[in-house]
Formats: sequence, structure tokens, C-alpha cells
Amino acid sequence: MRVAVIKNSGNMDIKIDRILKNSKINGDFIEKFTLNSIKKYDTIIFTYQNKILNLSKIIEQIVLEQKVLVIFINNKVSVGQFYNVLNNLYFSIVNEQSLDVELSNVLHLSEKYLKEIFNLNSEIFKLEGQINTINLINNAKRILSKKGYSEADSHQFIQKKAMDLRLSKKMTAERIIKNKIDF
Repeated sequence: MRVAVIKNSGNMDIKIDRILKNSKINGDFIEKFTLNSIKKYDTIIFTYQNKILNLSKIIEQIVLEQKVLVIFINNKVSVGQFYNVLNNLYFSIVNEQSLDVELSNVLHLSEKYLKEIFNLNSEIFKLEGQINTINLINNAKRILSKKGYSEADSHQFIQKKAMDLRLSKKMTAERIIKNKIDF
């Protein structure tokens, strides 16, 4: 896990560094924060002590991109500035008073869950591709049915054309839809 801590120049940095080392997690302390400076990290840690203009909006933007976990260390109960991302899986708030316990737990659990989220997103992408293929084939079958083919004949036609042209059924269906195949 690659962790970036936006530097505060104070005791907070020392605490965070100690927690990361005790948790056997490598953390880089970043002096100057830019959106580009965090691209190589899995987790970004901000604190209420960071002097960054519009910090809550920046955190919201990063969280909504759903590529990096954002941990915000707060010293008060109020979290109103984060109402848009409060229940987002890519956002966690850790209270400064319980920092020693919470931060290492959040980091270890987030690593586990982010891997699972990545795997699920990959599965979703694959399934969306399959649904897209099925929809294309069904659209091609509709076109063929308008030309007098039955459901079974349409299916058979697409399969045979795909084999004859050495194309996938998806590519064959796309060609039927674009009227590039004679039938």
C-alpha cells in the first residue's frame, strides 16, 4: 500500500509517521500538495491542520473520482463540510483523540476492501461488456427478423456468418446493424 501524508510540520506528522512505521506501512510526506502529486498513491492522509485552500472541496473531488482512499484526521465531532462524501467507501474520518488505534485499523481494512472493490469493478466492467454484446446481437436479430428471419434462423445466421468471416458474434452483429453484411 502506498500512502501519502500531506505534511503539517508539527506533532501530527510525528504521530502519523510513528503509526505508519508500527503498522509496517511506508508513507511519504508531501510538502506541496497538488492533484498530480497524489496519483501514484493508494491512500492520502489529510488533517485539519493542512493549510490548503478549499480543502473540503479538494477532498470531495478526490473521493468522488474513486481511485484513492482519503483519510481525514479531525479534532472535532463536526463533519458537515464532508456531507457529500461521508458515506463513500473511499473516505474515512479518523478522530485525533483515537488516532493511535483508528488510523492503523482504517489503513489495514481499507487495503483489504479497496482490493475487493477493484476486483468487483473489474467484474462489473466485464459483465457490462457481455451485456453490450448481448444487446448488439439482439439488435441484429431484430433487424434480421424484420427481413423475415425467425429467432432461431437469426441466431443461426449470425453464428454462421461469424464463422465464415472469422469474426466474433459481436463484430458480426455490428456489421449487420451497420448494413455491411448481405442477407
